[in-house]
Amino acid sequence: MIRSVLALVLTMLLVTPAFADPVVVPPVLHDVTGAAVDVARLAREGHLVFVTVKAAWCPVCRAQLQRLGRLLPRLRACGASFVVLVPGTTDTVAALARDSSFPYPFVSDGAVALAAAAGFGMGPDELVPGFFAVDARRAIVWEQRGRSAGAFGDAELLRVLGCGAPGAADLLARF
Repeated sequence: MIRSVLALVLTMLLVTPAFADPVVVPPVLHDVTGAAVDVARLAREGHLVFVTVKAAWCPVCRAQLQRLGRLLPRLRACGASFVVLVPGTTDTVAALARDSSFPYPFVSDGAVALAAAAGFGMGPDELVPGFFAVDARRAIVWEQRGRSAGAFGDAELLRVLGCGAPGAADLLARF
């Protein structure tokens, strides 16, 4: 029995590559205003986190952007910056950026392809909502998938950024 389990494990190790090629985010993206987003610089200078938004119409995703906005002083103190990936037309995503007042770049052009490469693809018009962080090489080093009215992923984000555990006010921040 032990030999067959050991043989199975060894076979899996030999057949399955030990390290898959990491997903690397392009060095430059363009936001909905057409401005270049220097992803390479942002990733070198601090914690760069991508926020994936299911779709511009998603009310829970809008609430997440508002929650992050309220946490900005704390997030900035931890060295965080953000890029928001949203599927949709430039106009629709630009309206979300204005409505949310979240002061970071919103990217629609290429958002679906980038999110899909990172494992956050949900189809041609929707993304899996969540976060992923990249290192100085722009390789994904952390991810959190899923969002609902009761689970926004804030605690995980704060922990990975080294901001400590969220306080009651952070967790209770609602729409």
